[in-house]
Amino acid sequence: MTPPVESWPARELEERVLGDAKGKRRKGFDGDLGKCQLVELLQYSCEVEKPVTRESKTRCWPVERLFRKCLDREGSFIAETTIWERGEKKIR
Repeated sequence: MTPPVESWPARELEERVLGDAKGKRRKGFDGDLGKCQLVELLQYSCEVEKPVTRESKTRCWPVERLFRKCLDREGSFIAETTIWERGEKKIR
């Protein structure tokens, strides 16, 4: 089972990425996600129309997720930025 993942508002993202997974401040990274490489992942969300029948069709819809791949002194790290990229990043 995967550990729980903390979530927070997109407006806090640039501040939150300054800390690493151990809770220590990242060295060699100023928090500017705009300098990081944008990476896209396309996943699919699927649903069975009528699960009680064998002839039921499965429908799937694409779900785009966006990430930023950044560098600090320890190497690279990735932060999901989907909502941030779509405009909530302008909320301060």
